[in-house]
Amino acid sequence: MRIANRKLESGEFLELRREVLAQWPTGAEVDLDEAFAYCAALPKEKNYSARLVRAKLEGSVLLVPQFGRATFEEMLEGIQYVESQSGGDGLWTLYPDAYTRKGRFDRAQAGLEASRREGTSMLSGWPVVNYGVGYARRLQESAAMPFQNVSSDEDSRLQTEITLASGWSGYSARSLQEVTAHCKNIPLDRMIWFNHYENRLAGLYTEKGFPAAAVTAAHLTGYDIAGYRVLTVLTQFLLAAEQGVKHLHASMGLGMNLVQDVAMLKAVTRLGQRYLERSGHGDVVLTVGTYPYLGDWPRDAEGAQALIAWNAVIAILGGAQAMKLKCVDEAFSTPTKEGMAAAVKITRQLLRIVGGQSLCGGEELDLEQEMIEREVEAVMAKIYELGDGDLARGMVKGVELGVIDTVFSPWRFFKGKVLVVRDARGAVRYLDAGNIPLPAEVREYHREKIAERERVEGVRADLDMAIKDITWASEPLLR
Repeated sequence: MRIANRKLESGEFLELRREVLAQWPTGAEVDLDEAFAYCAALPKEKNYSARLVRAKLEGSVLLVPQFGRATFEEMLEGIQYVESQSGGDGLWTLYPDAYTRKGRFDRAQAGLEASRREGTSMLSGWPVVNYGVGYARRLQESAAMPFQNVSSDEDSRLQTEITLASGWSGYSARSLQEVTAHCKNIPLDRMIWFNHYENRLAGLYTEKGFPAAAVTAAHLTGYDIAGYRVLTVLTQFLLAAEQGVKHLHASMGLGMNLVQDVAMLKAVTRLGQRYLERSGHGDVVLTVGTYPYLGDWPRDAEGAQALIAWNAVIAILGGAQAMKLKCVDEAFSTPTKEGMAAAVKITRQLLRIVGGQSLCGGEELDLEQEMIEREVEAVMAKIYELGDGDLARGMVKGVELGVIDTVFSPWRFFKGKVLVVRDARGAVRYLDAGNIPLPAEVREYHREKIAERERVEGVRADLDMAIKDITWASEPLLR
């Protein structure tokens, strides 16, 4: 298909909308005019965007627990339980089940019915499409904290229709994030096309007085380098802004090196503002949050709790406005209400201890940020060149040529020529950048950092080192 970074026209959008709402019977519950009025009347404290803006002004950090169970009753109980431990001053990330993510609403319905029969959750999340607007509103109205639906995989347009109509004021703006982490066969132009629709829908709600926050994630596979994370979010920023979205929230996956992660948070903020202004979207509000490391975690509870704490410290010292939380349950299953409440308690205590401190600057941090920004700007320049000035077209061409590439992704369209290792301090470095157009000084910077580890450990950086580094954070302390 011929993709472009342009705002969808009204007639084009409405024609697509008929197709989207017909995907499952609950689509008929969505009436845009009624939904606009319902959402605009919601109190400001129930708005995802408003909460983040307040946190940015106050210099505070919002905790973002994650939860998803099969039945409405389990969802209601879990949300109320966790909020009782958090004080209700945060944000929610609610996730759908795997069938819903793949658009298999018939299978989600079967799983929901099985869950009701068995009295326990037989799905990996909440089948929001099967429940529809009425139940999604009841859930939202029962909570103190605003909701984001963390839609993922390929076509989540109906999810976004239902959740925005229900007052869930955060939604997922995604393209490179999803193909990198969750997809195999969908072409990038089709993924961008699907998300054009979701972004345009959010833009319409914003125009009607309900600012929907686009959560632009770079959680990816967990092993990706900082520059690729920034590139992922930056492209998603620009695609969403073109459709009329006015609040962009970066959810940055962490690599767990303090200096590199904080430099990444600073770089995505500065580059985001710079590129949005260049593209005529200087009025868009930007906020930044973190997502816990998605690589291999320890199998023991104590080790996992240490990682939860360290991820939180990075978010606090990095000046994030929000931090998504993981809990020890996730080594074996989806989060329980007790596990997520425990993660909230750990993080609240860290906020008390560390709150107010930050990693402000210094030669090492400034140099790391500069290298990330040089890398991203070089790739962005090549993307625009390949697309003859159009971002979306350039992204598609960039993937074809390996200009956009990363490691360990299930998506078959990547060239897969990139290889990374950690340096002597645990920061992620390019061992092989493949066809990514890194500036010479950035290549040299990464090479020097890897050489330092080679000297310290007396080993050669190669494929074996890259494989060993996959379990860097999860190796047992004692054997």
